[in-house]
This record gives sequence, C-alpha cells and structure tokens, in this order.
Amino acid sequence: MSRVEQPGSGWGWQGAQAAVAVLAAGFLLYALRELLNPFLLYLALVALLMPFRGRRGHTALVSVATLLTALWVLDAAGSLLAPFVLAFVLAYILDPVVDRVAVHPRIGRTAAILAILAVAGGGLAAILAVGVPEAVRQSGALVGEVAEWVREVDPSDPPIDLPLLDEEALLATLNSVDAGTVNAFLERRGAEIARGAWDAVLGIGRSFGFLFSLLGYLVLTPVLTFYLLRDFDRITAAIDGLIPDRLRPTARGFAGEYDRLLSRYLRGQVATSVITGLITGVGLYLVGFPYAFILGTTVAILGVVPYLGLVASLAPAVVIALTSGEVGVSLAKVAVVYGVAQAIESGVLSPRIVGGSVGLHPVWILLALSLGGFFFGFVGLLIGVPVAVGCKLLAVRFLERRGSGGVDAQAGAASA
Repeated sequence: MSRVEQPGSGWGWQGAQAAVAVLAAGFLLYALRELLNPFLLYLALVALLMPFRGRRGHTALVSVATLLTALWVLDAAGSLLAPFVLAFVLAYILDPVVDRVAVHPRIGRTAAILAILAVAGGGLAAILAVGVPEAVRQSGALVGEVAEWVREVDPSDPPIDLPLLDEEALLATLNSVDAGTVNAFLERRGAEIARGAWDAVLGIGRSFGFLFSLLGYLVLTPVLTFYLLRDFDRITAAIDGLIPDRLRPTARGFAGEYDRLLSRYLRGQVATSVITGLITGVGLYLVGFPYAFILGTTVAILGVVPYLGLVASLAPAVVIALTSGEVGVSLAKVAVVYGVAQAIESGVLSPRIVGGSVGLHPVWILLALSLGGFFFGFVGLLIGVPVAVGCKLLAVRFLERRGSGGVDAQAGAASA
C-alpha cells in the first residue's frame, strides 16, 4: 500500500527554503547598508521578483516601487535633472511647430528646429537683457510711490475703513518705511536678489556651483531640446514598441486622450496667457497708465493658471489707481484695458487656441503647481500639471469602468 503524501508537505519545505533565502538577502543588505540607496534597493527588489513575473500582484508591487523610487530621484537629484525635464517639456511643446515648418519641401527638420530655437533663444535673451532690469526698476518705483502715498495719509483719519483691521496702526507701520532706503537696498542688493531668486526657483546651488548650474540651463537645455525634437517621432515609436500587444490598444487610447488634454493646456493656455499679458501691457502703456510693463508681465507669467494672472495683476493696478492723483480717471483706464483684454481672451483667444475647456479646474492646477514646487522645486513646477492631467484621466477612466461594471451587472440581473 503506497503512502499518501500529506497535502502541503512540499510547501513546507519550499517555505523553509524561501525563509532562508529571505534571511540571507536581509543579512546581505544589512552588511551593505552604507553602500545602498533607494535606487539600488529598487534594482535588487526587481531582480528578486523576476521569478514571479506573471503572477498576481507582481505588476502592482513593481509599479509602486517604481513610483516611490522616481519620487526619491526627483527629491535627491532634482537640480541635476531639471535641464533634462525642461528640455523634454520644450520639445513636447515645440514638436507640432517643427512638424508644420518641416512640411515645406525646401526646409528639412533639422533646419526647422534650428530656426525655431534661434527665434526662441533670441526672444529669451531680449527678455533677460531688457525686461528684467525694467521690471526691477518699476518694482522699486512702485514701492517708493506707495510708501510716499501712505506717508501723506493721516493715520488718525484713514481714507478706507477695512473691517477687522486697525487702519491707524497699519498706516503708522507703513509710514515707518523709508522709500529711499527701499530703493537703495534694491539697487545695492539687486545681484544678490536675482541670484537668490534663481536658487529658490530653479533649485540650483544644491550640489553644484551657481555658474555651473546656470551654464547647464543655457547650454545643456538647448542641446537636449534640439536632439529630442529631431528624434521625437522615433522616441514615441520606440515607447509604443515596448508596450505588450495585448495592452497596446488601451495604452494608445489613454496616451491619445492624455496628449489631447496636456497639449491643450501647455500650448493653448501658455500662448493665451502670453498674448493676454501683451495686450494688457500695451493697452496700459497706450492709455498712459504707470507700471504697464510689470503689470502686463504679471498677467503673462501667472496667466498659465486661469484667472490667477488677472487677479494678481488687477489688485496692484487698483492700488496704483487709488494712489494716483486722478483716481476716477485711473480706475476707468484699468477697467477699460482689463475689460478689453479679458473679452479678447475669453471670446477670441481661448476658443481658437485652447479649443474649449481642458478639463482641469483652476484650483486643481494651482494645487498641482504649489505641491510640485514645494516638494521638488523647479522640476516639480514642470511636472506638476502633467501629473495632474494623468491623475485626472486615471480617475475618470476608473470611474467610467466602475460605472460600466455596475450597468453590466444590473443588465445581467435584469436578463436573469
């Protein structure tokens, strides 16, 4: 009579082997703890999970580990990766322009890329050479003018009664500010302020010197953008080839919808904000309103978040109008210029350039930019909106699948 093997006896031996292997791996990692970092641990985890490919839970575990490792890389090497990320964003934005220019039979793709980058580089150089000094000058003059206006106001008789605020104490504090001292400080510390702004916004100076990091943006980013634009179609085709055949239709559908949403925001909203800022600045200049350049620049920069540029620029414009000698005329100028600019933006620019709603609420965009910039600096600002678009699209797909599943279940129950 043959002996019947007890169920699970083989699993007990395999479990003991697995436990010994896990302990050995644990001791090895502990011995190498000074040499390890999250990226090496990620590679070790992927290698250890290779025998379990195709089993349930393997893809989810590797995906979570990949996401966590990517977050660590962004936090640890964000300043190093910033030129690469910026180059990819620029290539993504400029690729349709290059495709349209390169259609001409006498213009190849390389020549089209060089021409577009030359125009963009010349415009950026002009902004840095002319715009930045003018913005600093107008900012200093604005601070001095507001301080002078506050000094002329009698603290015991404030012109505006604000609720929950002690106007007399506030005006007394503002009166203690010397406009000449502020302007002298801005002129004396201008270079240091500009360098500090670079450090804060771009996150440079973390592991490299200021000059090296600045050269990385000025030299490395254009070169990377050129090569990415030249091989953009090949890169997308290579990524498409890496997707398994059974997942390719779903991945292509998701990528197409993602590209539609993201391109509408990046290309449409950025172009719209720049044009609206230009209209606002030129309009204020033509009607003789002071500080037109800095107000228009505020609209252009902050306009990438819908309505933010309008609010952030309109508030100082109203303050300037209230501190001017002719309050009524100045307020009328502000109302006319901003009203015309916003009418053109909402009635002409957004429908033609953006092509309707991008499906992203302004609060969602602002939250993505704020969290991205807070945690990952300049790289976070670059990837904040793309990540927000991806999260929004994934949520919509998930809810649609849940809804379709519920409808199918109800239909099956009804047919039964």
